Amino acid sequence: MSSITLINFNDSKIDGMTGWPNILKSSWKPNYGDMLVCAAIQKLIPNESYHRVSFGENSTKKTDIAVLRGSTYLHNEFDFSKAIATIDSIESPIATVGLGAQNPSQDINFLDDNKLAHEFISKLAEKSSSISVRGEFSAEVVRRLGAKNVRVTGCPSLFYYSNKPEVSVSNLLPQRDRRIGISVHTGLSDNIYCRDPKRVFELHRNVILSIQNSTPNLKIFEQGTPHEFLISSPLEPFQDRIEAAAVLIKKLGLNAVIRPEQLLSWFSSFNTVEEWLSKARDFDAFIGFRFHGNMVALNQGIPCYYYTYDSRLEEFCSLYKLPNHKLENPFEDPVKSMLDHDWDLTNASIKSCSEEMNSFWAENGVPVRG
Repeated sequence: MSSITLINFNDSKIDGMTGWPNILKSSWKPNYGDMLVCAAIQKLIPNESYHRVSFGENSTKKTDIAVLRGSTYLHNEFDFSKAIATIDSIESPIATVGLGAQNPSQDINFLDDNKLAHEFISKLAEKSSSISVRGEFSAEVVRRLGAKNVRVTGCPSLFYYSNKPEVSVSNLLPQRDRRIGISVHTGLSDNIYCRDPKRVFELHRNVILSIQNSTPNLKIFEQGTPHEFLISSPLEPFQDRIEAAAVLIKKLGLNAVIRPEQLLSWFSSFNTVEEWLSKARDFDAFIGFRFHGNMVALNQGIPCYYYTYDSRLEEFCSLYKLPNHKLENPFEDPVKSMLDHDWDLTNASIKSCSEEMNSFWAENGVPVRG
């Protein structure tokens, strides 16, 4: 069995499963999406023990191969110096999987003048046969930074369960009794991750009302934003949850439409990746604003619909050929859009990504499970 270094894997374990503590009581605030990606990669490249190193640390052990969790590193706020120092300390080849560029829009030139970004990509290219990126936008940015052999693989979290998940529409989705999950992102602000948070919050309102009016079976999934977690966690004081729900209702413009108690009944929380996936499995479709918030359904073959407000969401929807609503467009019925969508096109795109991912692992010498 090959020895493997994991670079910048920030996951933790709860009873042997990838999970996190109560985020209201812990100084560590986990990114649930990162946890899903970490778990997916480790399922794919199982090993008795890994050597781990984070950006800013020096590797102290030589292994056969290193795998870098690719995440959203390519932006002007990223500390490239720390990442470069860690890469320089690793003697083995490095397989970078799922690298992403982040921009409020899709401006491929935004890192052209960043010398450290060029150096970061140069170091990765020197140590690998190819670099895996999450979409065509990221691929263009990486090529402009000097890399030649780039594979567009999408996110490794898509392959958590299967080498090639296949999406199908359930018989319940066209019915009023359908079960709809909503992934929300109510902590957004005006930065590189969102070009117009005010409009995104208005969309949240429209989505919640649309689904409430069309089906009695809806759930809203929190994803690590403290006030969302407080609303959804049954372990927190009830009055605190009610007050947090009232604040969110006001923020989304749902006063006199949604009661705090009603919002509490819709919200759902979890503290492991497996629990998150298990809860998502019970739905006929997912709609929402979080990439990994919908991915926990998509990687189980469940249709999903995205609202896009940055380069990341837009390039993923383009890559996987997913039904989506660009922030600036007029509101449409998301359920109808999913029912009208050509899921054969999506499945063909997923198959292509799977083939690219398998080629990436093979040419970089990373042993993966069959």
